[in-house]
Amino acid sequence: MKRPDFTFNEWQSLSDELYKALPAWLAFIISGYLWGLEQRYIAYKVQKAVDDAIVPIAPPEPVVGAPRYYSEPSEVEGLDNIGFKYEFTRTRTKNQD
Repeated sequence: MKRPDFTFNEWQSLSDELYKALPAWLAFIISGYLWGLEQRYIAYKVQKAVDDAIVPIAPPEPVVGAPRYYSEPSEVEGLDNIGFKYEFTRTRTKNQD
């Protein structure tokens, strides 16, 4: 059986110790579990680093007010133009654009 290759040296040495202390089939199963755990840990750390780097740069979400109903007469008698208008408030100043 091929031993899993770990990214972190500490995890690799732990896997090597497992192969010395346990039967090969049990050490293989535990090492496979540790390898999957290591991959999830790396993905979490990368995602957290990216999120922490983006948060200070990302603009805040725009504030959207409740829609306002409007009705205005049209060219056809008895058939009005009906719709909704949304109010947006600016969260950044014009200098930041």
